[in-house]
Amino acid sequence: MKKSLVLIVAAILMLSLFGCSDKKNADVSGVVDAPDKFSTLDEAKVTENPNIRKESENVNGMCYAITLEEFTYNYNEMLKEAGNLDMINPKGWKMLGSPQNDANGTEYYYYDADKISFTASVETKTNYIMNIGLGTTMSNFVSIENEKNNSDTILMKSAVMAAAVSGMGINKVDTIQDIFYLTTFENTNELWYNGNVYALSTNEDKADSERSTMLFRTFPISDEVKENWGIDEYESYVANATQVTSNAN
Repeated sequence: MKKSLVLIVAAILMLSLFGCSDKKNADVSGVVDAPDKFSTLDEAKVTENPNIRKESENVNGMCYAITLEEFTYNYNEMLKEAGNLDMINPKGWKMLGSPQNDANGTEYYYYDADKISFTASVETKTNYIMNIGLGTTMSNFVSIENEKNNSDTILMKSAVMAAAVSGMGINKVDTIQDIFYLTTFENTNELWYNGNVYALSTNEDKADSERSTMLFRTFPISDEVKENWGIDEYESYVANATQVTSNAN
């Protein structure tokens, strides 16, 4: 099952790597509750690094100036600070298939993290991360294990992943977790925040909906690309939703 999920997640990432995906989002709102807040510390080993977002020749105009090794360290340190030991094996990343080229001719490889359903695209020339995502199945996302919602764990890990790769630091995990939670609603599947896109891409299994796959992913984009896409900003989206609720009451 792990191998097949990896291949499906890689396929989703390939189809949705550049640009926002079509609105074919699987709606789990009403099934999944908002996750609990991520426990943070006053002093964290992994602090904010606003210089990680770097201009690139790739189609999104930006990449994360961080290697898989550096990302793995950041991710594992954040989990340790929160008392979670479900970490990535630093030597567990495996290259998938042959190199690909985006529309601008930037060559990249896909990598998969062993035993954890992370998939990343990495520029061949720089070894910098272009895009990274955490995949799961719909049935796993909505299930409960040991009296805890799996959705909480998946959204938390997705948020830690995004904070670790983008240099935002552990203090932004709660915000990013909320963004990913909002992408599970029917009316949005991607939001922009601080130069990054946070998106949910899905692959529907029409024969068995529980085997439909989900990929929570993040990637940086340039201001020009953001303007061309017209993607919703997180703060504006929340403010508008609050206003609509207020008007309804």
